[in-house]
Amino acid sequence: MVERTDEYIIGRLIERSRLLIALSEEIPVETKLQAQPLLKQLEQALAVPAGEQDEERVRAIYAALYAEVADYADIEALLSALKNFVPYL
Repeated sequence: MVERTDEYIIGRLIERSRLLIALSEEIPVETKLQAQPLLKQLEQALAVPAGEQDEERVRAIYAALYAEVADYADIEALLSALKNFVPYL
């Protein structure tokens, strides 16, 4: 069994969120246009080594993204799962 790092799982959760947002027909285009750049910013902020991350910035991006997509259960679940791998969220 291959053990996955937290960074790998975080990347996959963000990738799945991005794909789900892009493909979902129930999400309005405006919401998609707001959420996709926030996902990219979150991905970039979390790509920095854990000890060097700007936790306040990560929390702010996460909160803005969560507010955009919280009404969509599948995406909300993926974002909530991030809390298991990013302890300060």
